[in-house]
Amino acid sequence: LTVGGWLYLRGTSITSLPEGLTVGGDLDLEGCTSITSLPEGLTVGGWLYLRGTSITSLPVGLTVGGYLDLSGCTGITNKDHYTVLENGTYVHNRYLYADDILTHVKRKKKIGKYTYFVGKIKGKDVIFDGTNYAHCRSFKEGVVDLEFKAAKDRGSSQYKGLSFESVVKREDAIVMYRIITGACQAGTQQFLDGLSEQKEEYTILEIVELTKGHYGAETFKKFFEEN
Repeated sequence: LTVGGWLYLRGTSITSLPEGLTVGGDLDLEGCTSITSLPEGLTVGGWLYLRGTSITSLPVGLTVGGYLDLSGCTGITNKDHYTVLENGTYVHNRYLYADDILTHVKRKKKIGKYTYFVGKIKGKDVIFDGTNYAHCRSFKEGVVDLEFKAAKDRGSSQYKGLSFESVVKREDAIVMYRIITGACQAGTQQFLDGLSEQKEEYTILEIVELTKGHYGAETFKKFFEEN
């Protein structure tokens, strides 16, 4: 059984969990008094709440990304018998733990300089450039997000040499707009999805006109007015 997000079973009368269970988010079993054991190899990306259960020991191969809550579980003698996930932990064709997020992975492939982890859940993919990870819905979206992270480290000063007449590629324009204005990835993508057509290149002035009335537009315009 694979669960992408939280698995919330608090206070239920469940008596056992299936073998091979992997939970992307938190697993909440608080108050499940009928639970006496956990399956071997249980992997939880977030917190694991076991307060009020009747388990007497932690299973072999237990892996937890967040906090393990054993409050009130006085019968457990091997409380240190589990592994804490570290950033970048990858188990072949099972999961990747990156940026505090556990992604269920169907396969991994190399595309140019990038490593692309295709998620078992549609739209839950991860791309890695050797330094940063980006969680994305597609390879192209992930590349843009990685370029943003790299450019963000250099700051907005990298665009000081540009003017309203300067021409930039579409992907570079997206990264530039986010860095200068602080626009989030989701909001930027929503704006792009609403455009009737998109070009490969834009002048800075075209971007100013195109974004007028939208988040960060005045900040973006003022940045180049002051150049």
